Amino acid sequence: MPGQAQILSSKEITAIQKFLPTARDKALFALGIYTGMRVGEIVQLQYDQLFTEAGGIRSLLKIKRLKRKNTVFSGIPTHPRLKEAVSKYQDELENHKWLFPSKDSATGHLTRAQAHNILRRAFDALGLEGASTHSMRRTCLTNMSRAGVPLRTIQEISGHSSLSALQAYLAVDPDDKRRAINLLRY
Repeated sequence: MPGQAQILSSKEITAIQKFLPTARDKALFALGIYTGMRVGEIVQLQYDQLFTEAGGIRSLLKIKRLKRKNTVFSGIPTHPRLKEAVSKYQDELENHKWLFPSKDSATGHLTRAQAHNILRRAFDALGLEGASTHSMRRTCLTNMSRAGVPLRTIQEISGHSSLSALQAYLAVDPDDKRRAINLLRY
């Protein structure tokens, strides 16, 4: 769909992961690509949402999302590759409240703009036109859909208020249609 963030291929994801220079940047990207969270949600994560008091990585990422009139709590299972990325980054964190602290921000954590700039450098250097921080979310959700994950399950992970809102994120390409037709066995 025109105007939407590019869906990243496996090859592009690998290239981005290799290009990002720091464990922090790799963890930031991994959170987007393996949870489908919005970049604004990622930069606001607190240390204890991902790590236990003993310093272990939670098997369920605790998410607090503000919905129209109330706060909704949900959990997103932690992918093994996400665990790997954040464990490498954990050594750099020293008793911070925020998972992505920033001295240059009034909030004390990276801003969406700072995260955008970090990832924009990688996208530009790799020539990924149409890629943005939202590509991580669209890629994650679309790949779950392509793998046959029920839309209600994806909606629980993504936090979309309705299935119709979720479906606007999901990309359909000619290969998806070809696979669908080839599933017919009569």
